[in-house]
Amino acid sequence: MRILAFALLLPVPLFAQPQSKEDVEAFLDGVIASQMRTHQIASTTLSIVKDGELFFAKGYGYADREARRPVDPEKTLFRPGSISKLFTWTAVMQLVERGKIDLDADVNGYLEEFQIPETFPEPITMKHLMTHTPGFEDGGLGYLLIKDESALVPLSESLRAHIPRRVRPPGTYSSYSNYGTALAGLIVANVSGMKFEEYIEKNIFEPLGMSRSTFREPLPPDLEPDMATSYRREMGAFEPGHFELISNFGPAGALSSTATDMARFMIAHLQLGRFGENRILQEATARRMHERIYFLDERLPGMAHGFYEERVKGQRIIGHGGDTEFFHSTLALLPEHNVGIFASNVGGNFLPLMELVDAFVGRDYPVAEAENPSPPGDFAERGARFAGSYRFTRQNWSTIEKLLALFQTLSVSVTPENELVISGFLPEPMRLVEVEPLFFRQVDGPIEVAFEAGDGAAATHMFFDFLPFMPTYRVPWFETRGFTLAVVIAALFFSFTAISGGIRHRWENRNEAAPGLLGARLAAASGLLTLAFFGSAAAIVTTTGEEILYGIPASLTAALVLPHLTLMLLVALAIVLTIAWRKGLFPFRRRFHYTLVFLALAGLHWVYWHWNVLGFRY
Repeated sequence: MRILAFALLLPVPLFAQPQSKEDVEAFLDGVIASQMRTHQIASTTLSIVKDGELFFAKGYGYADREARRPVDPEKTLFRPGSISKLFTWTAVMQLVERGKIDLDADVNGYLEEFQIPETFPEPITMKHLMTHTPGFEDGGLGYLLIKDESALVPLSESLRAHIPRRVRPPGTYSSYSNYGTALAGLIVANVSGMKFEEYIEKNIFEPLGMSRSTFREPLPPDLEPDMATSYRREMGAFEPGHFELISNFGPAGALSSTATDMARFMIAHLQLGRFGENRILQEATARRMHERIYFLDERLPGMAHGFYEERVKGQRIIGHGGDTEFFHSTLALLPEHNVGIFASNVGGNFLPLMELVDAFVGRDYPVAEAENPSPPGDFAERGARFAGSYRFTRQNWSTIEKLLALFQTLSVSVTPENELVISGFLPEPMRLVEVEPLFFRQVDGPIEVAFEAGDGAAATHMFFDFLPFMPTYRVPWFETRGFTLAVVIAALFFSFTAISGGIRHRWENRNEAAPGLLGARLAAASGLLTLAFFGSAAAIVTTTGEEILYGIPASLTAALVLPHLTLMLLVALAIVLTIAWRKGLFPFRRRFHYTLVFLALAGLHWVYWHWNVLGFRY
């Protein structure tokens, strides 16, 4: 992770000391070799540019482990994932430059096949799309990534079929949106009169000489043999995966490219639109594209026109990351020093790439070690306003995908030492100290965090320095994992008691009046179906694993019938209990027990409804 500068930078420009490519290679070889071992990375490709030229490029590991084909940075294609978005935003700025797109105009004016619903009075603009502030919910289960080539459809058809719900006014809080970028790509196609991938080829790839790059899926025949194999670590070994099809949302992530082709793109942006004798942007447009236009807190990095900012060793970086199921990538530019780095890994996660950029910048920007900040003396009086549960704004609200947010909750607590501890996000909890009002720095680490709150009121939002496109909001008590878990545990417990009570009742009270028998049977059947649903759903999700990203399996669809059947039984049980309490039809002890069963399972079904498990919402 980055180690932020807590002291003044030494007056040393990047690459100020004489360095050879051999020096850089030796340094990077050590960093990447360690990362490949520690983070289970199968292969890496990397390029560095400096002063308008390719400074260094190298591949690590095998593009194909079975064939022992090594990674070639000039030849081997990787999947940069969401770094693809930078090409979409560059295309948008080209059309802005030509007077064909107005960044502040309603995007519906550029859409031909469908319209975005006017949920709020404020229209969504291209600038909102570029800063991830259109106010869309997130989604993608079963349609963002696909495996079957026959499921590929035109971009307009895919976007029309999956219009996300608008959940907040545009321009308020950012929320990372693949749909928003894909929508911008469709606008590029509509305005230019060309298919998106053709536009990128003609207006970006060709001027930059990026002959080993494509947005097309499946890959063109001349590029397909050089695609790096996707691997996943399973049972102590690397197992080959599949080629991920992203074309239904292609402008958001379908790029395949080599490290040296990506170097050409970096050079063009660092040279303010120029690559050799060619230009992809005018200088003024490129400068505008790199300027910050949105931030969550002015003390933290923000968003430019599609690029997002970071601070590493006190240096301003603009760039983008990218993650698919198998590939993890980063592109980082230091405009003030005309330096850029691109790297892509097969395997691991995004953390090694953050560490790589830190190490690369830190090698040439030595900073003095700073002492950890001390908590302010009055923090104990204010600490409670920050404590609670938080969740990222990037979540789904209208389909069963909403359930995923329950497992993505961050916890903020206050220690006796007057520090904040944030857990549930990075592998290890973060300890932070308040250094300004509503602003915290990590103890023994680089992270900065800001909160939003009214005067003296509890914090409503929390912002991380490295996520300007994805803030968090305070979670209400009824959406916390603790409350939800308590309801589930209570429901499972009373399901067991209902089943055991029903079995015992069957043998001990066989001659009891019908309402007593019916109550016992309804409670037992409700408990049995509840346990059957949890058991079957857990087994299906466990065996399906990440395959569920490609669609809800038929077995899970069948299992989702069980809560609906249970709900019908609970309605019947409510009627029986109402009659039983009014007429005292069977012993108080059992009336009380079955009432607790009903209340526990009714609470569980509220949880089902709240998290979109009921209603087949997918």
